[in-house]
Amino acid sequence: MNRRSFLQHSAAVAGAMCLDLPAFAEKVATFGQPRLKMGIISDIHIRTKENLPILQHTFEYFRDNGVDGVIIAGDLADWSLESQLEWVAQTWYKVFPKDKAPDGRHVEKVFVYGNHDIKTPEMILKKYDVTKEKAEKEAIGPRRAEIWKKLFKEKWAPIYIKDIKGYKFIGAHFANWQNIPGLEEFFAAHEKDLPKVKPFFYVQHMHPKDTCSAPWTWGQDDGTTTKLFGNYPNLVTFTGHSHTSLTDERTIWQGKFTSVGTASLSYIFPFGGRENTHPCGSKEKEPSQMKDFKGKDGKHGQLMTVYDDCITLQRHEFVYDQDLADNWIIPLPLTGEAPLAFEPRAKAAKAPQFAPGDKVTLTRAEGKDRYGKKEKQITVHFPTVLRKRTGVRAFDYEVQAEITDVDHTKIVCTKRVFSYGFYLAESQDEKEAICVFAQSELPKNRRLRFIVRPVECFGKKGDPIYSEWLSADSMV
Repeated sequence: MNRRSFLQHSAAVAGAMCLDLPAFAEKVATFGQPRLKMGIISDIHIRTKENLPILQHTFEYFRDNGVDGVIIAGDLADWSLESQLEWVAQTWYKVFPKDKAPDGRHVEKVFVYGNHDIKTPEMILKKYDVTKEKAEKEAIGPRRAEIWKKLFKEKWAPIYIKDIKGYKFIGAHFANWQNIPGLEEFFAAHEKDLPKVKPFFYVQHMHPKDTCSAPWTWGQDDGTTTKLFGNYPNLVTFTGHSHTSLTDERTIWQGKFTSVGTASLSYIFPFGGRENTHPCGSKEKEPSQMKDFKGKDGKHGQLMTVYDDCITLQRHEFVYDQDLADNWIIPLPLTGEAPLAFEPRAKAAKAPQFAPGDKVTLTRAEGKDRYGKKEKQITVHFPTVLRKRTGVRAFDYEVQAEITDVDHTKIVCTKRVFSYGFYLAESQDEKEAICVFAQSELPKNRRLRFIVRPVECFGKKGDPIYSEWLSADSMV
């Protein structure tokens, strides 16, 4: 396929990303026979038996959709205890006894350890409320190979390669926060096994630096993998750790290879910089009038289907059992062209817009900020911007306070805020959104109003809607 044909093909296939579900189903029907199906999850963080029903349900969803294998990109056992990993294994074999589906087909495990899985007894005792006896007896870190073989019935290796229906999968277990020791040597040793055109797949826990969700997300490696993978345009990587939502279009990236974030089956962690979030790892006390976001019902995964001409990634959540957004489509062959790179998608993105008649309303009351301090507050209320209403769903919202100052107006405070259900399917995001301001954040004796703009994930802003003006007297 020459460059011109490839670009035409890529545009045709990638265009299906914007089709509604019936049109998408019609498009998929033209892709031909699926060659491979894989379930993809990460960061399941099994802590107690109460975590197992959602894991079992997810495995059953993959089983019922005919997968040939399942990827788990790390952080299986939340406290790095053998008993927690054993619950994962028991749940797997309950759904896939002897690694088989009910029709007898083999279902391969492509699991890797994450940072939560390989702690020493000392690390466990420092962080978790367990007895010294339990930590010393059950810590996975010192016995990672022994425990893996015992529970998953296969030999453990720091890096491994598997063949699933003619497609190669490389798994690399977490070793440190910077990189995967020996990875370059492993690729060199298996060069003859790696296809030159056909896609192959790689799984590790941390994101390759400056790929999916970058540069904003936490949990990237030191870039060693990014440099190495640049030599393999037909490589697709699946990585976790950041818990980034699959409703964010930046969770998939293309450059010299393709990088896909795997979200989390435990909870979703959003970007900081919003009135209802905080930056991960920040030790500073973030000023905020709103409670910190908790995405406990955000349990995301993907169903990958490989065809001759493309790879589709169905984005699904397992609490309400709904698809989160359009399937991502990766055109094949992967030759180094990057139709899913951030820059072309950002350029092509459409700004979300409020529907005609949408309004901003205000309520005022004494409340408390995130830390319990009493404040006189103004709450800005506005509808969510959903695709089914106006064609493009908002990722978040910019909310500004504007005052009159002699003969002109000016912005005195700007905030960004997520809606309640931004990380879920649209039907779970219909509740009005709010943004809270302390009256102490705003000038006194000024006529004031609030402006709200919907924003898509690459940053394009829709047209504003406005509240009524508050009188200067009311701001005393």
